[in-house]
Amino acid sequence: MPPAYHGESMKVLVTTIPYTGMKIDAPICKDALNARLKEGNTVNLICFEDAPVADLTLTRTHGGVLVKGVISGICKQDCASCGDLIPHGALATIDWILQGNADRAAANDELDDPGVIVYHGEHVDLEEHLQEALILSLSPFWHPPRDQRERCTLCQRDCSQKLWRVGDGYKSESTSADTGSRGTLGTLLKGALSEKVEQVASKTDPEQNSPATRKR
Repeated sequence: MPPAYHGESMKVLVTTIPYTGMKIDAPICKDALNARLKEGNTVNLICFEDAPVADLTLTRTHGGVLVKGVISGICKQDCASCGDLIPHGALATIDWILQGNADRAAANDELDDPGVIVYHGEHVDLEEHLQEALILSLSPFWHPPRDQRERCTLCQRDCSQKLWRVGDGYKSESTSADTGSRGTLGTLLKGALSEKVEQVASKTDPEQNSPATRKR
């Protein structure tokens, strides 16, 4: 009987998974994962220098194949507070069910359940699904934990002030780090409102709307 798991990839031969279960403890492709992380991302850099490892248990049931476990690794990511590229752990919990046509109530059933992976044929490739699970576990606003005085527990910088990198040093703004994103959005909104007010004022200002002004 052929093996259920092909060690060179995350492709699984579903029909040979036993009811007693089988283990997968193997890395996914680091290069393919990093390529997906770069798609459309020009602001927040996230990359894995080593391949994340999937630790999974696959168990056949009468309704499909249960897949439980975790995928974890170490990635480097821009800190949301200071912008430094910092390594930290990434982990995603896996709780799926694999279903083929024979496992579904009807072959044309449309399933909209993120926990169900529908496959066709005898094989299912878990690689892309594991990539997606790990990517969804990452936050673009990640930063190291802070202490009670709002100091970074890693670099000890005061995060009660928003830090901006300038060359090899830093300058601070009075905006709180916790409301940094809202402060930036507020600044943009204030600018847009000010511009709108100026446009309305120019339309209602008799001096601006006089014939002489329009001729100029």
